[in-house]
Amino acid sequence: MYSVFGDESADETKSRVFAVAGVFGGDPEWIRLKGAWLERTGGKIFHAADCETNQGEFVNTSNSENKALYKDLTILLCGSHLLGRGHAIELCGVREFFQHSPAELPYCMCFRNVVHQCGNLALLSIPQEKVEFTFDQRAETNYNAGVLYDYMAKVSEWNASPYLHDKINFASRKYVGIQVADLLARETMKHLDNIIGPVKRDTRRSMKALNATGRFRFTFWNREWFEGLHRNFQQVASRFGVDLNEYPKWLLENGLVDNLSNRHQHMRETFPPETGEHPFGDKFKP
Repeated sequence: MYSVFGDESADETKSRVFAVAGVFGGDPEWIRLKGAWLERTGGKIFHAADCETNQGEFVNTSNSENKALYKDLTILLCGSHLLGRGHAIELCGVREFFQHSPAELPYCMCFRNVVHQCGNLALLSIPQEKVEFTFDQRAETNYNAGVLYDYMAKVSEWNASPYLHDKINFASRKYVGIQVADLLARETMKHLDNIIGPVKRDTRRSMKALNATGRFRFTFWNREWFEGLHRNFQQVASRFGVDLNEYPKWLLENGLVDNLSNRHQHMRETFPPETGEHPFGDKFKP
């Protein structure tokens, strides 16, 4: 069995960058890292943002101690055999070009791509086994993430869908896997924020170390990407056989309001996952 642990991260204002990352590996790799991780943290629940900013559980330890812990945990992750995928979004692109999109869109977009890429890792791994996904508990998105995951796990055209575990799990930060994913999510977020944020900074040494392993890959969705998607939205919709007028009609006919749950329901009715006629097959490249 393979496992993926996932978590999200945002800048301190929650207005510039949002990211989701997942860390993939087999049971032996996770067991080895868990032992070393717990030994280094002393059992303290690691939260990357708090550790870097001397808050939460790290308020009573010195800045130098906290920085050393962050560095050592990054080294442990780099030295493991785990793989990771991170996606980060420049939020101004969503606000500017998709003003009426649901508030959960950035999370679900990043979540979907992490699941897609980690599912493909299970497909390509030897031996081929199912992968179980566990994400950090997030009350505002758990339901829609579960619906989206269930849809992806049943997509007949996607070769990796048979390798997804039947259900997704949500867990607290007391799980080492969630803490590991939190570190990777923060690195993903900080890299984009250092490029587009008010203070431009060089690539962090922790990100350089992760990138140098060749096992951690990152995708960044900037404002220009959303501008291009908006400009060519009709063409993209046509590519998947989507009639942009159908969804408003469907809402009106069923007396519903626009939200992410109803968008997912409409997607399931329009593109039943068992038919293969949907935008989540291998032909779809984000």
